[in-house]
Amino acid sequence: VGLRAASEFQYDVAVVGAGVGGHGAALAAKSKGLKVCIFEARDVGGTCVNRGCVPSKALLAAAGRVREMRNEHHLKALGISVDGEVNYSREAVSEHANGLASKVRGNMTKSLEALGIDIIPTRAKVESAQSLRGADGKVYTAKNIILAPGSEPFVPRGIEIDG
Repeated sequence: VGLRAASEFQYDVAVVGAGVGGHGAALAAKSKGLKVCIFEARDVGGTCVNRGCVPSKALLAAAGRVREMRNEHHLKALGISVDGEVNYSREAVSEHANGLASKVRGNMTKSLEALGIDIIPTRAKVESAQSLRGADGKVYTAKNIILAPGSEPFVPRGIEIDG
């Protein structure tokens, strides 16, 4: 299959994957005045924003605050005392982490929409150098395709995951 003339494309750039890398690529392409679309089969923000980096850092921050508040010796040196036990709610901490991920995901989505980047909520398969087929059955054409689909963790045989 030969390459097409520039006027025959729906998009200048199609990005597959709306994680942090794909999002950045789409914004960079748009900043150059290009017509851009981005495919995302699951959640804008990908694993990092929705299930990895953002929520895990929120959980670590909450755990750190509890640890600091329980360190009477250090607090006393700072002139601080805590009367009573320092407690936390696992459910509330989890809700906070999920809420933060939701806010970041929403901000990323709004940034794409505000710039006029088409968000196509489907998986995409490369059909040729300049065309993609969505899981929705439609064919999309682009002068350039950027692949940023993220990854799946690899667990070697014989290793059990505990959670």
